[in-house]
Amino acid sequence: MIRISDIIKMGGTPGSENEPAPLIKETQKQDIPNIAREVEAHRIETVGLYNRGVNLMKRLLEKAREGAEIRIGPIIDFVRTLVEVMLVQEDAQLIKFYEAVNPEDYLPHHCVNVSLLAAKMGIWLGLNKSDLMEVTMAAFLHDLGMVKVEKLVQKKGRLGLGERRQVNRHPRYSEHFLRKMGCLSEVGLKAVRDHHRKGARDTFSQIIGLSDVYEAITHPRLHKKAKAPHQAIGEIIEQETLSFQPQIMKVFVNNLGVYPVGSWVRLSTGEVGIVVDINKGYPLRPKVNVTFDHNGERLESSKHLDFMTESYFYIDGPLSAVDAERLKAKWEADKAGASG
Repeated sequence: MIRISDIIKMGGTPGSENEPAPLIKETQKQDIPNIAREVEAHRIETVGLYNRGVNLMKRLLEKAREGAEIRIGPIIDFVRTLVEVMLVQEDAQLIKFYEAVNPEDYLPHHCVNVSLLAAKMGIWLGLNKSDLMEVTMAAFLHDLGMVKVEKLVQKKGRLGLGERRQVNRHPRYSEHFLRKMGCLSEVGLKAVRDHHRKGARDTFSQIIGLSDVYEAITHPRLHKKAKAPHQAIGEIIEQETLSFQPQIMKVFVNNLGVYPVGSWVRLSTGEVGIVVDINKGYPLRPKVNVTFDHNGERLESSKHLDFMTESYFYIDGPLSAVDAERLKAKWEADKAGASG
C-alpha cells in the first residue's frame, strides 16, 4: 500500500543542516501597489475564463437534458484557450480552483475545475499540446451524462443498491453523449468511460479520475462538506491505491503540494499565512505570505517565507475551514480598506 509519507519522500530532502539560515524577507511597502496590480490583472483574466467555462457548461447540460444538438465549436475554443493559459501561466493560477462553489450549482463548477486540474496534470506529466487538448476536453465533458441521474444525485438520504448502480453508470451516459457529438477520439472516449474504474487503466483516465475525485473531496456538495487538501490526498491514498499508479500520484502531490496555492496554514510560531507558491518535489515546503500574527491580528508588513530554505520555522498544519474562511474575510476586508 502506498502511504503519503512514501510519496513525500520521493521528493528528496532539501538543503543541509550546516547551511546558514537565510534572513526573513519582508515585502517592501513601495512594492505592494505593483504586486497588487499584477495579482489583480491575473485574477481578472482567470475569473473571466473560469466564468466563461461555467456558463458554457451550464448551456451544455441544459441541451443534454433537452436532447438538443450540441455545437462543438464553442467547446473547442474554450478548451484551446484554457490549455494555452495553463501552458504560459504559473501554477498559482490554480488558486481559482480552490475557491468555494455553491453546492446548489455544483456540477458546472465541478466540470470546469476538473478540466483545469487535468490540464495542469497533463503539463506536469509532459504531454504534448495535442494530448493536452484531448485530455482537457475529455475532463471538461466527463460528467455530461450526470443529467441522466440528477434526481438520484440530489436525493436526500441514502441511495438503494439499484439507485447507486444507476448513478455509477453516468460515465457510460457521458460516453454516449460524446460519441454522438464526435468531439473526442477513441482514447478520449475511453478515458471518460473509465474515469471511475478501479484497477489498471490508461494515463488519460487516471488524470481525469484523480482530478475528479480530488475536486469532489475538496469542494462542498449538497450532502457532503468539503475537506482540506491534505485530508483529500490522504483519503485518496488510503482508498484509491489500486486506482492510480504511484508515478501519477507522485507527480500530483509533488506539483500540487500537500498545502496547495491558496491554502491557509499556521506556522510553528502561531502566525498564519497563505500559500502563494509551491516548491515542486517538496510538497511540505511551500512559499507562504505570512499576514497574521499569533493573535490573529493583521501584520503591518507581510513576510514572505520560502520553506525550502527556512530553518527557523515550519508549518504546523492547515487552518480549519471555519478559521480559514474567517481570516480570508478579514484579509479581504483589510485589503479593501487599504485600497479605499
